[in-house]
Amino acid sequence: MKYLIVDIRISDKCEYSLLKEGFSLIKLPPDPALPSPIASHPDTAIFFSEGEIITTADYCDEAAYVFSDIREFCPEVRISFTADKRTAKYPRDCVLNALRIQNKLFCKSDSVSEEILSLATRRGYEIIHTNQGYPACATLSFGNSAVTSDKGLASLLTKNGVRVTLIGTAGISLPPYKYGFIGGASGVVGEKIYFFGDINSHPDSEAILDAIRREGFTPVSLSDEELTDLGGIIAL
Repeated sequence: MKYLIVDIRISDKCEYSLLKEGFSLIKLPPDPALPSPIASHPDTAIFFSEGEIITTADYCDEAAYVFSDIREFCPEVRISFTADKRTAKYPRDCVLNALRIQNKLFCKSDSVSEEILSLATRRGYEIIHTNQGYPACATLSFGNSAVTSDKGLASLLTKNGVRVTLIGTAGISLPPYKYGFIGGASGVVGEKIYFFGDINSHPDSEAILDAIRREGFTPVSLSDEELTDLGGIIAL
């Protein structure tokens, strides 16, 4: 059984589609320290890379049952805790938001958790500073390709050998914000890329789908709903 970590606010339609795909869901509750629209987003509430989870000690206390379930269902996953105190004020809300593409870790290195930097050093990742504090939210990465609406991040990724498809900011919902991000509206599991809603509803869907298929991945819309940023999917 493959376990997926998702936002507790996932729609019934999207949840049903993932269950039909054979997955079991672990739903994250909100972290009261974070802004409410992103308080239960996996890509913000926790960091995951190659079988290791990092989260704050405060959030572990808040969501103790979630981490208990992970230990029970996925005993091979290592869980580490950081003493970082998150707040709703940027960049203290995104101390666990970092993007790994192959052997590179893209993060706002002057504010990201030291635990993540330590993990990157242990794993031999090259740490690359980003001005964007939410690189994991802002980017859908697969293989050595990425899709993002952040021009600065697109330029940085390109300079580091990643094949980038730049899209517009419209087409992804994250109330009450003006727009959401493509990374938060999707999740890569194996050779499939799942979307929270209908990817065909996005104004740049053709470019996104071309990039995905070019890398040999299969896009899957989980519902006929508006594409929504839910903080992505973490596959354990």
